[in-house]
Amino acid sequence: MRVLPVGKVPVEVLEKVVFPRVGARSERVILGPAVGEDAAVIDAGDKFLVVSSDPITGASRDVGWYAVHVNANDVAVRGARPLFLTLTVLLPRGANEELLEEVIKGADSAARELGVSIVGGHTEVTPFLDHPVVCGTMIGEVEKEKLVTTGGAKPGNLIVATKHAGLEGASILAWERYGELVDVVGKEALDRAKRFSEELSVAREALALNEKCRVMAMHDPTEGGVIGGLIELAIASKAGFCVEVKNIPVSEETRKICEALSVNPLRLISSGVLLAAIEREDVEVAAEVLNGLGVRWSIIGEVTERGKIVIGEQGAVEVGGEIVEELWEALRRPVVRR
Repeated sequence: MRVLPVGKVPVEVLEKVVFPRVGARSERVILGPAVGEDAAVIDAGDKFLVVSSDPITGASRDVGWYAVHVNANDVAVRGARPLFLTLTVLLPRGANEELLEEVIKGADSAARELGVSIVGGHTEVTPFLDHPVVCGTMIGEVEKEKLVTTGGAKPGNLIVATKHAGLEGASILAWERYGELVDVVGKEALDRAKRFSEELSVAREALALNEKCRVMAMHDPTEGGVIGGLIELAIASKAGFCVEVKNIPVSEETRKICEALSVNPLRLISSGVLLAAIEREDVEVAAEVLNGLGVRWSIIGEVTERGKIVIGEQGAVEVGGEIVEELWEALRRPVVRR
């Protein structure tokens, strides 16, 4: 049997092993499991319910806070307002009450920021972990005519990206590898990168864009980074994309961290970045919305009929369909001292 790689399960394995086995069928399920579609859509009468589940596995700090925002992001990019959350908190052997309180306080703080109610869950100490793992399930709702999917992008749509690539991964690495990176990257740069986690939510901008613009598709690129998110958007939309590397913002702090760990920032986990496929005629409105919120943004390319083209300094390259996440190697890779 095939040994699965660390990170997201490959698309072809999902399609072979997971997607055909989804239990009982229901006519109320408008959108179920699919590549790039990170939240299910269920008919609830006059509105749609949107449901998403995600774990926090790569960070050892602020995991409760991360869990709320990451799950809320997947709901918000549907155009839905996050409302209710359940949490499963798994703690390692030897964990004390203080650690549990830290996780729950973080989740409570993030939930209050978003107006989300934590309505249940499970807590457990298990001998099979070396750091806390938190899994969340978020429920939101959206007016039926305002639903957005990852698979709605059309050729000719412009692709907008907010904030800067790899921001979540850079924050995790700044915390987890601080002692080894400080002499190479610098204390001030690492301290700034630590605070990138404060930009993790896309709920505000996703909901505002959906309210004001013709947003054809939205996606929150997590594992696999911006490139992985674009691949998922293309697969879900049965389309392609053409983007230019020079148009994809990467902060100086992220660039330094990635150079020190031989990491591609465009394939580094990027919660906090919003990818949106927008009708060309609505880009000025989108700019007004994002500028009004104080959110940095760039037009990085466009949706095409086919192909996954990334144009860099060496010319145009077609990327495959594999979602590659750089964080796992970066957490253990030796620091390059130049």
